[in-house]
Amino acid sequence: MISLLALTTLAMAGDFDHDHAAFGKVLEGAVSPEGVDYAQLAERREALDAYLATVAAADASGFTPEQQLALYVNAYNAYTVQTMLTEGPPASIRDLNDGKVWDARTFDVAGRTMTLNEMEHGHARKLADGRVHAVVNCASKGCPPLPAEPLRASTVEAQLTAAATTWATTNAYVLDGDTVKLSKIFDWYGDDFAAVKAERDLEGVDGKAEQALWFLAPLVDEDAREKLLSGTVSVEWNPYDWSLNQR
Repeated sequence: MISLLALTTLAMAGDFDHDHAAFGKVLEGAVSPEGVDYAQLAERREALDAYLATVAAADASGFTPEQQLALYVNAYNAYTVQTMLTEGPPASIRDLNDGKVWDARTFDVAGRTMTLNEMEHGHARKLADGRVHAVVNCASKGCPPLPAEPLRASTVEAQLTAAATTWATTNAYVLDGDTVKLSKIFDWYGDDFAAVKAERDLEGVDGKAEQALWFLAPLVDEDAREKLLSGTVSVEWNPYDWSLNQR
């Protein structure tokens, strides 16, 4: 096993692993669309901390946009997992810091100290379209499932689409008769999903909700797509489930 000192030295020397293989080994077998096995991850805490030491020491000055995106997404997810393990984990991430953990705590990424919100909103969201929300996980059941593998710079596009597809087929929406209950993520970050162009106006649906349906349409099966784009559905925002995404 490579020592923590060796991993940190490599990161500082510019030999950062853009495949994030060390984080992949931490996640292996402990993560699925059904949730996260925090007990299994707790047994890998030393390896997780070692990986995050390389994230902290990385020199990102020459990173490509894809390498930056992978860095900040994986840092967000890994530090969130680390926080959950440190705290027990709690029944909900919102139990921490009076519900303000995303701004109250700071972490080291590429020689800088930043919050989880800075990693996500200050960096990751600026480097990708709405699919980025499918690879960022806030340790809650309402979040898109935590990907079972880290984001890799060499396969960013394929992984973003795969994660968006998984999200679309798990908890991005719930179809209840003629009512579509959309994830609040589409409401909170509606502009991020504008890259998918609407082919026509959907009757009775406007704004963020309509854009969400067009975003979801190519990611679901034919029957679901027909229903979402039928113009016969009403749309509601699904209450966000902040309970721990533990399986």
